[in-house]
Amino acid sequence: MKKLLLTGALLAVAVFATACVFIFRHVQVQNVDPRDNATVTTSVKAHLKDGSIVTFPEGVMISGRVVRGEGFLYDLTLTQVKSIREIPLDDVVGMESFRTMVNGAKSVAVSTLATVGGIVGGVALAIAIFGSCPTIYSDDGKVEEAELFSTSIAPLFESRDVDRLQAQPDANGTLRLEVRNEAMETHYLNHLQLFEVEHASGEFVLPDAQGAVVAVHDLQTPAVIADRSGRDIRSAVNAVDERFFETDPAVIDSATAADMNDWIDFTAPVPAGSSATTLVFRLRNSLLSTTLLYDVMLGPAGARALDWLSQDLAKISTAVELGRWYQQRAGLHISVWRDGAYREVARVPDSGPISWHDVAASIPVLPGESSLRMRLSFVADHWRIDRIAVAPAARPVKPRVIPIQEIRSSDGHEDREARDNMSAPDERYLQTSPGQRFFVDFNAGPGPAHESRTFLLSSQGYYTEWIRGTWIETASADVPFAPTDESLLVALKKWSARRDDFEKRFREARVPVR
Repeated sequence: MKKLLLTGALLAVAVFATACVFIFRHVQVQNVDPRDNATVTTSVKAHLKDGSIVTFPEGVMISGRVVRGEGFLYDLTLTQVKSIREIPLDDVVGMESFRTMVNGAKSVAVSTLATVGGIVGGVALAIAIFGSCPTIYSDDGKVEEAELFSTSIAPLFESRDVDRLQAQPDANGTLRLEVRNEAMETHYLNHLQLFEVEHASGEFVLPDAQGAVVAVHDLQTPAVIADRSGRDIRSAVNAVDERFFETDPAVIDSATAADMNDWIDFTAPVPAGSSATTLVFRLRNSLLSTTLLYDVMLGPAGARALDWLSQDLAKISTAVELGRWYQQRAGLHISVWRDGAYREVARVPDSGPISWHDVAASIPVLPGESSLRMRLSFVADHWRIDRIAVAPAARPVKPRVIPIQEIRSSDGHEDREARDNMSAPDERYLQTSPGQRFFVDFNAGPGPAHESRTFLLSSQGYYTEWIRGTWIETASADVPFAPTDESLLVALKKWSARRDDFEKRFREARVPVR
């Protein structure tokens, strides 16, 4: 759920370095509980409200709401440094506590943007609650296009994402996208490339649930679509507009750990002789999973969350346990009524809470079936759905791959190292910090004379969430997060109590970019 698997400990990276080589390491994190005297012997990096950074290579002692140690204070430009021995805990936006031990694993190259002036401080970071992955814009920042690899919370979960774009090239054939870090996170971008598909004007091109690209046509909305409470929701999902489906509050209020699903039922026609039909969705997640992340998984644990993220999630057993729970609970589960029961035949993965995402799902048809009685099931209020449509078939297409032509930082500086580090899915990454952005150009060339063309962005990478200073101050949990339905129910109830206000504040509280 955005972020159900959605966070990791910030890697021990000096953000003022323009380029460096990292070693994959085992990270040991010690607990930091400001309610008692706490000594941390490993290195600590503290991000302050004014945008400066303090590093404590030999660790810190926290007592009386003061962080003490032999530290180095870097100013807003990250170029001036001076010694410092203590900082008020109230000045800390986020903190990292870590000790590294080289484990002999492979090395990776990580570069930062050539300019670091995009890093912001002051009230901007102190009040930010926006949390997402890299966000993509076009048309000089006026069109919000996509959010990338929204469930890739750490190196272990790095994955590929494909997003349909609205953007088109300019008169010179250049398609420009703006990539922003608007959250209290560190982003590690491994690979970006553009897909181009030329197609007939009546076709709609989009990714399917597995990331392949398909073209569909003759989209139709089922005649009757009802949710679990019996509401007719067809008018909310029959067109791409400002109206969309969300769970009836009564379903949320009655949810229990044993029964917290909502669902949508409809019947889809099957063209004669077809072996499959295709569902087309336009959707995004709600902030339920963000509430789970902030208020259940990380907030109560405070600094202890670093231990869970960097140690426990590095264990295969813990990662598998969390992954199985995520697979079961997250996503949009598509079932067909067969042999007296609904049987799952497809699943649409989570897409994140920020941008609308177009995705297709192929549904197998058995011999003799002329229609399919279908159910979409999901955790109550986990989705916002703008369109549900049925297409007679999906045509697989092989897109033209367009590599990055050029990357420029926010001040217009060409950054060839950033381009090279994202030119292939390998061991090289571009790292960005809160408030940074860059512009990436693709040379798409002139358009076809008699066909339409659609562009999609293929991305690969991961991101790590910052552990907020306020979480450290108010930590209450003595044990790490355990993936249980009871935990999810706690998040659902918290989300229900504040969802309208939280939606508004969340979107307004993005870290401003420069």
